[in-house]
Amino acid sequence: MKLTHQKALLAASLVALAGCSSDSKDKPVLPPVSEGETIINTPEVIVKAEDNPDLQRQTITLGATGDMHGYIRAWDYAQHAEAADTSFAKIQSVMNAERAKDENIILIDLGDTVQGNSAELFNDYPTHPVVEAMIHMEYDVWVPGNHEFDFDRSFIDRNLVNFDGAVISANVYWNEEHGGAPYMRGHQIFQINGATVAVIGVTPSLVPQWQASQPDNYRNLEFRDELATISATVDQVIEAHQPDVVIGAFHLSRNESGIDCGVHCLSEELVDKFDVMFMGHEHAQFIEQTTVDGQSEVGQSISSDGALTEDKGLSGVYNADNRHTKVKIIEPGRFGWALAKAEIELERDDAGQWQIVDTTLSNVRVREEGEDDTMVAMFDEVHQLAIEDATTPIGTVEGNFTFSETGMADEATNTAMTNGRLYSTIHHAKVADMPLVDLIQYVQIKNANAGLEALNSPYRVEVSAAALFSDQSNLVDGQKYEKRHSAELYRYDNNLMAVRILGEHLKDYMEWSYNYLKGYSEGDLTVAFNGDIPSFNYDLFDGEGFYYTVDLSKQNREEDQDANRIQEGERIEILEIGGAPFDPEAIYTLAVNNYRFGDLVRRGWVRPVDVLYDSVNEQVFAIRDMLTAMVGEYSDQYGALKADQFINQNWHFVQYGQADEQGQVAEPGAILQARADDAEGQALWSRLQNGEICVIIGDGSKGGNSIGEALNPADADSYFENPNFDPEQDISNPEYLAALIEGCKE
Repeated sequence: MKLTHQKALLAASLVALAGCSSDSKDKPVLPPVSEGETIINTPEVIVKAEDNPDLQRQTITLGATGDMHGYIRAWDYAQHAEAADTSFAKIQSVMNAERAKDENIILIDLGDTVQGNSAELFNDYPTHPVVEAMIHMEYDVWVPGNHEFDFDRSFIDRNLVNFDGAVISANVYWNEEHGGAPYMRGHQIFQINGATVAVIGVTPSLVPQWQASQPDNYRNLEFRDELATISATVDQVIEAHQPDVVIGAFHLSRNESGIDCGVHCLSEELVDKFDVMFMGHEHAQFIEQTTVDGQSEVGQSISSDGALTEDKGLSGVYNADNRHTKVKIIEPGRFGWALAKAEIELERDDAGQWQIVDTTLSNVRVREEGEDDTMVAMFDEVHQLAIEDATTPIGTVEGNFTFSETGMADEATNTAMTNGRLYSTIHHAKVADMPLVDLIQYVQIKNANAGLEALNSPYRVEVSAAALFSDQSNLVDGQKYEKRHSAELYRYDNNLMAVRILGEHLKDYMEWSYNYLKGYSEGDLTVAFNGDIPSFNYDLFDGEGFYYTVDLSKQNREEDQDANRIQEGERIEILEIGGAPFDPEAIYTLAVNNYRFGDLVRRGWVRPVDVLYDSVNEQVFAIRDMLTAMVGEYSDQYGALKADQFINQNWHFVQYGQADEQGQVAEPGAILQARADDAEGQALWSRLQNGEICVIIGDGSKGGNSIGEALNPADADSYFENPNFDPEQDISNPEYLAALIEGCKE
């Protein structure tokens, strides 16, 4: 195995750390990673504390963060607001306390670290400020996630090399043409007072699918099967090092569509090899345990207080006698919600060997922590540059882009609510056709058609597919549109593509997308959402002369782990495309982002040869930046970004009914009828609007604040009383509204 970029070279490039945020862009550029060489920043064994034979008992502590997505400071640049449950700066405050208790703590980051929250502004720095933050915080291990590959491979090359801890992932290899060696080492070994700890990492094997339109992002790399590579790695590590503790550091969902063996599967298959599995990727918060002892119990929750601490009454004994039958799993949420912590108690046996006598997991939440002062100072320039960029004025909004009573985003808003959002149901634009999403669709159609025309292509876009990525996003009358609002509406740096798709496969795609919603039951006052499906996989569809309906009482599409259809979807009825009847045998032109293109290719619905246009080589390649540019153009041309220019009522749920261009429904569907039935439904809906009750929020992956159970007066378990409700208070009072929102999070 070749060794590239040793510590001496790395140290020479990391000068003046105290001023890293201002100096990063001026640092010397390291030579690129040589094709076929393995990135190794650390010795295979790191000794944190020499063996002390007199020490008979010790506790080894490990901490982990995941899915930090650029949150150096506790600030959401798209929202232009403090984000209390976030940031490396708050994690550092937690770590200051943890290191005071245990200076040998092992600190791990689980990936999806250098993308998001305006981090892309600094991609050209030789060392990204996020990586500088991890260096300053003395992270021991970094496991790349899938979003580390959102940019050209030179980006991840130099940042992995510049990181001064271990970079590990067991399943990322150079392709055979370039030698087939590991891109980085799959594990890191630590020794603490004579005890050996092995940490094994993994990155999702679906990176090539998710980056299918940008192969340079993973140029000459291949991502191998998770179970096979982790199994081989852990066996090699056990044989070579006989570790006393084995830790998984996985950027991988518990059950990932398209991956044969997610973390739940890994925990069952490798229960006898691992003690704790730290995981990221889902953005979830939980503590679980898998037990395989005669009968498997996979992913049992072992936390009784909102994923903060392990409940020993649920987890039971974990020690040297039964560790081969159990493994514990923990995820610390996203953006720095918590530091996931494992405390592993060891005791020497009569032969002087360390044996596990207990393990305890917890998520140390950052909400009440202050930001570390040193990090605030170090990254002030980065913070100010991001704020300046985010608040760049682009134009003015005219009209409400969401047709609720007040123009607010939540379905359950009422006329008294003028200062905020109840945020207890779901974004209105996810259940009814709104200008907010039509604006994104318009940008995609306009730019894709311009690209096709520039290529002298005879094709033009007939259907556009886009998701509403943020439940907080909205545009209201009189609002000043700043650059950050584009990031709020479109959170990712996706590029735009136009592809050919068979009508039959377009229908399959739409059925797949609307599987995000659960089925309708009589009396429902809301829809409910499938917590197993990420909200960013819920696409809506638009196009001139394109009309369809969605019936949630009909059968939904189901797929197996390999994305093979196991149940036909019957929810979608496509009425017209381009003003003509839908033809399942016809070829249509579809505008999508590059991430969704990968999903379509994987399912065989489109092929690389079907690509007609890709914005990846355009000067403005990202859909988000196209949105900013178009808002500026429209504001200059028309004096404002006007909602009425982006109304195209082309779809509706049967259970809601077809709305007109003002959002009024002439013939309400069953859900709207139940809300105005002068009986139980209307009364319960009114209680929700007043903040008196709260809906049940699902705990699925990346679903945000999606309703887990549809609100229904016949089901008392579909809601709970808000502990902060006070009939004497006015919901238009921002402080009271905030209290109601907090009450619904309990």
